[in-house]
Amino acid sequence: MIEYLGDVHLITCFGLLFGAIAGSFINVCAFRIPRNKSVVFPPSSCPKCEQSIAWYRNIPLLSWLAQRGRAACCSFNIPARYFWVELITSLSFAYFFRLSILSLSWDIGIVGCVFSFILISVIIIDLETMTIPDRFSMGGAIIGLIFSFAYPSLHSFEGVDIFSRLHSLFTSLMGLLIGSSVLYWIGAFAYRIFDRDALGEGDVKLLGCIGAFCGWKGAIFTIFGGAMVGCAMLIPLMIFQKVKARGVDTIDNPVSWGQEVPFGPYLAVAALIFFAGMNEFVDKWLSVKLVPILNVIGS
Repeated sequence: MIEYLGDVHLITCFGLLFGAIAGSFINVCAFRIPRNKSVVFPPSSCPKCEQSIAWYRNIPLLSWLAQRGRAACCSFNIPARYFWVELITSLSFAYFFRLSILSLSWDIGIVGCVFSFILISVIIIDLETMTIPDRFSMGGAIIGLIFSFAYPSLHSFEGVDIFSRLHSLFTSLMGLLIGSSVLYWIGAFAYRIFDRDALGEGDVKLLGCIGAFCGWKGAIFTIFGGAMVGCAMLIPLMIFQKVKARGVDTIDNPVSWGQEVPFGPYLAVAALIFFAGMNEFVDKWLSVKLVPILNVIGS
């Protein structure tokens, strides 16, 4: 038992390490991909003076803390976002590594780490540029389909025979199509009502990616869960801005009603919540509420 617990802690530490490295690469992707730059060449360099960064000044988490958020080569202030992305990615990888060894299956660990890498990248890029690169949405959807075929347990199918794999692949494909189509029609109706675009094409493609990983139940949960996450974050922010505005003349980058804000980050957060464990509760709830309705319709 003690040896098993030691293995759990050791695997969790490996997750923290690999997650921090992955988070550092997400920061590279978030800066270079929107600028159509290679994420491989040139090696890590300062965003301001473009001087190469030595390896000992490029250690995830530790370098930012040691340098107090300042570049060693020039006066560039490294945004705190770099540190938080590495920390959040590190914790998410550690969670899925730990979940893998506790469940005695690496399926959830491998898929969870890849899925969290995609979604955290989407969150950062969409927040900063209001765009979601196709390599993450469409590419992620293809990866979700491949993983669904390779790991039937991703969609709760036991066994690894060809029928289980095909059934899992079909579930993934249905999640992709249902998720993206439902969000598309929500956006289409919202456009007719408000006479302006309410959702971007990138959000629709992202929901397809999420559906490929989480199935149609996860896609539907993500739509409404993303809306709830957005409201839970934006409404308190707007209230805080109103209270703060009473004592100052202006507020930098205020959020107001009718303002265009990215929806992708909230979809990504809801999808991570679903994949990290909420899926068990959602599946049970839908089975209790939805299956009897479908049986009545079918009869």
